[in-house]
Amino acid sequence: MSRFSLSLSSPLIILAVVSFATLGTVSLSQEAKAYSCKSYPTQAVGVRKGKIKARIVARKGWSSIVKSNLGVPWSVWSIAKNKSITCAKINTNQGKKWRCLASAKPCLYVVQ
Repeated sequence: MSRFSLSLSSPLIILAVVSFATLGTVSLSQEAKAYSCKSYPTQAVGVRKGKIKARIVARKGWSSIVKSNLGVPWSVWSIAKNKSITCAKINTNQGKKWRCLASAKPCLYVVQ
C-alpha cells in the first residue's frame, strides 16, 4: 500500500459518508415539504397561427387565470405539478391555426 491510500475503515472516510448521507436526507425532506399544491388542475387555451406561439399564449393564460383566482405566488408555471401542454391544428374562419391547452396543478412555495 502506498502512504497516500486510505482504507474504507478510515475515520475520515466514514465521517464523510455519514455526513453526506445525513445532508442528503435533510435536503430531501425539506424539499418535499417546500411546496403546497392544489388537488385540481387549472386549464387555459391559446390559439395562434404558429404552434410555439400558441403554446406560449396557453401557458401565459394559465398563469393569468391562476393569478386572478389564487394570487401571484400560486401562478408560477415552473413549480406547478402535473404540467402538460397539448396542441392540435384547427380550421378557423381565418385559416388553419394551432390550439394548445395548458393544464397544471398550481403550487405555492412554502417558506419554513
